[in-house]
Amino acid sequence: MAPIAFSIGSLDIYWYGILMALTFISAYYISRHFARLYGLDVPVVENLYFLSAFVGLVGSRLGAVLPQWRYILENPWEIFSRGGMASHGAIFAIMVVGIFYVRKHKLRYWQLADAAAPILPVGHIFIRLGNFLSGELYGPPTDLPWGVEFPTTMGPVHPTQLYEVAAALIILPFAWKWASKPKYHGYAFFRTLFVHSVVRFFLDFIRQHSQLYGPFVLSQIIALAICLITLPVIIVLDRRHAR
Repeated sequence: MAPIAFSIGSLDIYWYGILMALTFISAYYISRHFARLYGLDVPVVENLYFLSAFVGLVGSRLGAVLPQWRYILENPWEIFSRGGMASHGAIFAIMVVGIFYVRKHKLRYWQLADAAAPILPVGHIFIRLGNFLSGELYGPPTDLPWGVEFPTTMGPVHPTQLYEVAAALIILPFAWKWASKPKYHGYAFFRTLFVHSVVRFFLDFIRQHSQLYGPFVLSQIIALAICLITLPVIIVLDRRHAR
């Protein structure tokens, strides 16, 4: 793997950073597209996008370091240097900030959530490609023909980053369709978040493991909790819409 895309003098430009930037650019244009489709005030949605981009970065960072909160309390400066980002932290932080933003601007919260639904799989496509090129978050050893050998492994391993990219590529057209013609506010968001969480739950069985809590890692517990919340919500809202 080659985590460095190119260098400008002594400055190394990493693939992860480039792909992260592509995530933000894609999210910007996706939010503008659905703002126009829903007849929303585009500048207001753009302001929410920029706020969400900042809050998402902070939330993803906090989500990565909070499981090691005892260590961080003893070494507080490592909150800035210790590696890792957590998508669940970003999603939660953006949803909380969104509550206050929609109240201020008198917007429909779940309609904006629908507009953001396709951003979730797009973000995972770019970010997991960045993880792959950085040689991180791979799975256990495998003899399968598509196994990949990273610089830090002793042989071929499951490229779980690419498994998640493949899953996101499958989810994306459905998320786009759901967001383009939502049957009710929240229709696209809840479905996309549910399917993504199902994929995340099962893939984390074969991905590099962090600390176990019983049989699961923390990200699996969060994904399972999201599934247990969103599935009943989807069922109830579908039945209410059908009536």
